[in-house]
Amino acid sequence: MQYLQPQKPPAPDLATQKRWEHSALRKRMLCGDWHEDLINEMQSHFTEDRRAIIGIEDMSSNVFMGVCKALNALYNEAPAVGVVEERANQAEDLLAKNGLLNMGGLWPIMQRTMYYTIGMREMFLRIDVHNNRLVFVPVTPDMIYAESNPADPMNPTMIAELKLRQHTQSQKLIWTYDVFDIRDPENPSYRIMEIDKDGTMSNNLTIDYMGTDLDGSLYPYRDKENKPFLPYSCYHAQLIGDKLFDAYTNSEILMGSLTAACLRTYLCHQIRDCAFPQRYVMGCGIDGGGLYDTDNQARRLAIPTDPSSILVFSPDAEMQGLGQPIIGQFANGADPKSLMETIVQFERLLATAGGIRASTVQKLSGDPRSGYAIAMSRSDQRDAQRRFKPAMEAGDLQTLRKAAMISNKMLGTSFPESGYTISYQTIPLSKEELEAVRKDTIEKQLAGYLTKVDALRVFNPDLSYDEAVEYLKQVRLQNIEFTSPIS
Repeated sequence: MQYLQPQKPPAPDLATQKRWEHSALRKRMLCGDWHEDLINEMQSHFTEDRRAIIGIEDMSSNVFMGVCKALNALYNEAPAVGVVEERANQAEDLLAKNGLLNMGGLWPIMQRTMYYTIGMREMFLRIDVHNNRLVFVPVTPDMIYAESNPADPMNPTMIAELKLRQHTQSQKLIWTYDVFDIRDPENPSYRIMEIDKDGTMSNNLTIDYMGTDLDGSLYPYRDKENKPFLPYSCYHAQLIGDKLFDAYTNSEILMGSLTAACLRTYLCHQIRDCAFPQRYVMGCGIDGGGLYDTDNQARRLAIPTDPSSILVFSPDAEMQGLGQPIIGQFANGADPKSLMETIVQFERLLATAGGIRASTVQKLSGDPRSGYAIAMSRSDQRDAQRRFKPAMEAGDLQTLRKAAMISNKMLGTSFPESGYTISYQTIPLSKEELEAVRKDTIEKQLAGYLTKVDALRVFNPDLSYDEAVEYLKQVRLQNIEFTSPIS
């Protein structure tokens, strides 16, 4: 049976509608579904007759996507997750290699979640239980309507997620909101609401899909102290503090990427149609020409040629006795090399504006026509990790706590609901970098500029001061033990 997907309903207000549309464009650019957007952009740059002559759109350039991929380095390796020492045994089934987090694929999912967070500025991760295991579902902000308390703007207190569902009676696909509301902690609610074509919520379908109402005391998402919470983690590209959504930051890079794609499309037209001398005739016409694009303003008489073609010209009857026909040529209509250099410099400027250092945007070869690639060094990737770590860590700690709460409530576990820690795997130093750091650190430590604890933390920056002291004590004890004479 085939189902027709209804059109996405409008947002509850104009500001949210504008945000949805902009975020949806970002999502299409990130997932490769932006062909129609490029067509619209071409129409804004060229008239209809010029647009028809230029030809097929070129989607080979997407600087916005390249920047987001290059900066997405925090989850290249799964982070180390722990909990305060006195609760470590209680969390084993959650955090272990075969625990609920890894079984739910959290860290591979976080690679894509961070990619979208960088590009869309916010992401939501819904945490729930299915088939007796935790599931983690990334939700993009163009599918979310949310509100927060003005005293804590970055943490939502009401989330309505757009979802397509099959109607229980008509079997047709309909748009619904999953509405989680804890604005009144004494009367929280989870409702599944049908959405009318004008975007308003109409029928409450909670009983139809869940079998019971989930308001008030029946609200399912509560911690051990019976306090309600939302089953979502909210991720931000930057902790700005004053609002929930930061949808438009770096929109210049987004729109510039569309412009760059238009320029590359124009370059293809130049290479195909103008990268050769422009020929002209006076007093004669070409035989065998055909009419092209007869149904639009780009209608023209032309004949396809290639280097092996022989063109046949006939004298113009109206020019008889007025002189000899003339056939000549102008210089090339365009210089593809110069145009390509201009485009790649424009793309390099966009990448730099997106937070990529200019030295990171490297040429693929010495040929300027090869363009630029974002080839980040290990040092640049570590810089990106440090830049996004505070914001992503805040979201990850939410995820760990809420995963434990949901598991306790729905799977009957007894995991700790606080005290979690997370340590991200820093991209290792290259051989050359390691040797330079080692030499510099040893020289400073021998000269008395660094303590042994400080020197150790240079190579292990995730160690706290106390952990580094304890580690050095263990090293000293083992050195004494294993170097003492055997009795």
